[in-house]
Amino acid sequence: MAQAGVASTALGAVAVFPIPQSKYNRPQSQITFRDIPADQIGPVEVVGSQSGVHSGHILADSDGQGSSFVPDQPFAAGETVTVTTHLNVSGSSNGAFSFQIAQPWGLLPYGKLPLVPAGRNGVQHFRSRPDLQPAALTVTQNRAPASEGDIFVAPQFGPVQDGPMILDPHGHLVWFDPFPVSRNTLVTDFRLQELEGQPVLTWWQGNTNSGHGRGEGVILNRDYHQIATVKAGNGLDMGLHEFLVTPQGDAYIFAPSPVHLPGVHKPTVDSVVQEIDIKTGLVLFEWHALDHIPLGASYVTPRSPGHIFDPYHANSIALDREGNLLVSMRNTSAVYDIDHQTGQVLWTLGGKNSSFRMGPGTSTWGQHDALAQPDGTLTIFDDGAGPPRVHPYSRAIHESVDTTSMTATLLRSYAHAPQLSANFEGSAQLFPDGDTFVDWGQQPYFSEYNAAGRQILDAHFDAPSGSYRAYRFPWSAQPPTQPSLAVSANPDGAADVYASWNGATDVASWRVLAGATARALTPVGQAGRNEFETHIQVHSADPYFAVQALGPTAKVLSTSATTAMPPHLAVYGRSAFVPQESGVGGVPVGCFTNHPCHIKTSIWFGRTLIARTGSEYVAGNSGGLVYFRLSPAGRRLLARAHGRRLTVRVTAQDSSGASATAGLNLVPFYTTGAGPHRSLANARTVRIIGLTDFVSNGWTGGILSACVSSSPCHLATTLSVGSTTIARSRSEFLGANELGYLMFTLTPAGHAILAHAPTNQLAAHLVIRAGNTTATANIALVQFR
Repeated sequence: MAQAGVASTALGAVAVFPIPQSKYNRPQSQITFRDIPADQIGPVEVVGSQSGVHSGHILADSDGQGSSFVPDQPFAAGETVTVTTHLNVSGSSNGAFSFQIAQPWGLLPYGKLPLVPAGRNGVQHFRSRPDLQPAALTVTQNRAPASEGDIFVAPQFGPVQDGPMILDPHGHLVWFDPFPVSRNTLVTDFRLQELEGQPVLTWWQGNTNSGHGRGEGVILNRDYHQIATVKAGNGLDMGLHEFLVTPQGDAYIFAPSPVHLPGVHKPTVDSVVQEIDIKTGLVLFEWHALDHIPLGASYVTPRSPGHIFDPYHANSIALDREGNLLVSMRNTSAVYDIDHQTGQVLWTLGGKNSSFRMGPGTSTWGQHDALAQPDGTLTIFDDGAGPPRVHPYSRAIHESVDTTSMTATLLRSYAHAPQLSANFEGSAQLFPDGDTFVDWGQQPYFSEYNAAGRQILDAHFDAPSGSYRAYRFPWSAQPPTQPSLAVSANPDGAADVYASWNGATDVASWRVLAGATARALTPVGQAGRNEFETHIQVHSADPYFAVQALGPTAKVLSTSATTAMPPHLAVYGRSAFVPQESGVGGVPVGCFTNHPCHIKTSIWFGRTLIARTGSEYVAGNSGGLVYFRLSPAGRRLLARAHGRRLTVRVTAQDSSGASATAGLNLVPFYTTGAGPHRSLANARTVRIIGLTDFVSNGWTGGILSACVSSSPCHLATTLSVGSTTIARSRSEFLGANELGYLMFTLTPAGHAILAHAPTNQLAAHLVIRAGNTTATANIALVQFR
C-alpha cells in the first residue's frame, strides 16, 4: 500500500486505468489516476486475489493532472486485483474497484522484413554522401501547390536502406536517416508534429511481427537531434501502426497484447490503446479491444489461417472534436469512437454492427488512417483489396457522419489513375484548400488530388518499396552538421565538386573554395543548388577544396570541412595535331601528385594501339607536352580518317599509379621548310606551352598556356605580325596550376596573311598579360582543315 497526501471529499469523479471490471490487463500494469493532482490521491490499497497486498510508489504525471501507483512486483496471471481508495472513482463503489489480469501469451516473435530488388535504377547514390542509399523515385505528374509543403515518407522494403525521408515539393531528397536493411528495422508513420509549441519529427521504429510490430517512437527536434523516445507501458511493446503526439506532451500508441482465450489454441492478439506521458513514460489512458468489441464483430475467426488469432488489428488513432478517440480496426472493417474517460464505445462506423445507416460508397474494407477533420467529417484510406478482396481497387474517401440522424454520406472518393490495389497500409491527408494527399500503402505510389477530385501529383518508388503512410508539411531546417563535399579530378584537368547538406532546406547556391594549402582557400566557382547533391565543375588544379552553402541572399549558412584532391593526372584539350610528314605530335598532360611525374602515354584507336611513349618527365603540380610518334598503322588510319579527324583514346599513367584517360581527335596538318624563328620569355605566374599553335580554316585557334599560381589567372592574349594586330582576346579564366587553351579568332587581315604564308607557317608575336605580369613568345601559326 502507498499513500500520497489526504483525499479531498470535494473532488469530482476520477478516471482510473485499468478501467474498472476490465479483464485483459497485463501483469505489469500500473494503476493510473487522472483528473486529480498527485498530492490529493490519498491512501491506495492494492490487493491481488492470488498475489496478496502489493506495495508500490506513486509517480506524478508531468502535466500535474494525475499520477500512477506503480507496484513493486507484477500481478499474477489470471487473478483479480482490487483497489481501495477514498476517491470518487468513475465506475466504482465507494472508491473501490477491481480488474482482472489476463493469461498472457508470450510476445509475438520478430519477423523478417521483405526485401525488394533494386532493379536498374532503384537506388539513389551521392558522391558527397556515399553512406546514403535511399530508394529512388520518379515524379510523373506534379501540378500540386508547392506551398503545401515537403513530402514525408519512409520506404520500408529497401532495396538497400530504409528510413525516414523528406522530399521537396518536386520529389528531390531533402533529408534521409538511413537504416540498412541488414538491421531488419522497420520505420513507419514518419511525419511532422507539434510538441510543447515546437515542431518535431516523429516516427516509429522496430521489428515486424505478424503485422503488429515491436518497437518505440522516436522524436527529433528541428535540428534533427533526438530529444525523446516513447515506449509502451504496462509490460507491452509499442506497435507500428500509430504514433500520435499531442502538443501537451502525450503520445497515443497501439500495443498488441497476445493472450490466452478459452478454446482458442493460438495467441489471441488484443489491440490495446495507450496514452503515454512522453516525459515520464507513465500510462495516462489504456483501452483494450477485448473488453469492448465482441469477437463476433471480426471477419477473422480462430480457424482463419495463420499462427495467431487477430480479431481486431487496430491501425489508427485520431482525436475527434470532443477529445474522444477515433480508432480504426482493419479486421472488423469498422471505425470506433471511444470515450476518453470511460473507454465506452460511443458509436461504430461500418462493419457488422454499424451504428449508422451507411450511404452508397461509405462502407470500407480493411481500412486505414481514419481521421476526424475540424468540421466533423472523416477521411479514410479504404484498402478494399483484402485478403479477401471485397472491391477490386483501393481508394481514399471523405464522408460526413451525422450523429443525430445516424447516417453516413460519401462526399468524395479518390482513385489512383491508373487504379491500384493495396492489401495493407495507406493514408489520406486533407488540406484546408480541399486538396487531398494520398499514400497507397503497400503500393509504391503517393498522389495528390484537388478539391474537384482530379489527380494533380503522382510519384512512385522505382523499386516496389511501399511506405506505411505519407504526408505533406511545410518544413524548414538548418542542420548543425557541416555540408558534405567530394572532389574528383576530371580527366581534362577540371575539378568535379559534389556538394550536399543532408536536411538543409534554405540552400540557394554553393560557392567553391580552393587553395594551395588547407588554410588558404579562395573562391573559384559558384552554382545554384540542384536537387540533393549539386555537381559543380571548376577549373582549378589546387590540391584543397571546400564549399560554402549560401542562402537566398548569398549569406554563408555553413562551410564544409576542407577536402584534399586525390593525386591525379590530366589530359588537356580535345585535339592533338600531327604533321603528316612525320606523325609526331604532342599531348598536353598535367601532373598533380605532389611530386614530379614520369609519364607513359598510350594512344588507342578502338583496340588498336597506334602510339606509345617512353617515360617522360613532368614537374609536380605543373604540366607540359608529352610527345608521341604514330605507328605506321596509326599514320594510315589518320590519312584515311573521315573529315580528317581520327577519334582516339589517350591514357597517361605516372609511375606512382596515378592515371587519366580522355578522348581526343588527332588532326593532321602539313608544313614545308623549317618555319620561322621561335623564342620564349615566360613570366613567373604565366607560361606559354609550345611554340606552334594551330588555326582552323585560317580563323580560330588556341594558345596552350599555364597558370602557375596559387590563385586563378585572368589572361588576355594579343597576336601580331609586325605592326599589325591579327587577334586579340578578352580576359579568360584559367585555374590555379592549370593548363588550358586561350582561344582567339583572327581578324580578316590576319586570315589573309596566314592564307598566304609560304610554308603554312606564319611568324607571329604573342603577348599574354595577367594583371601586371606578361609572357611573350615568337611562335608559328599553322593552318589546318
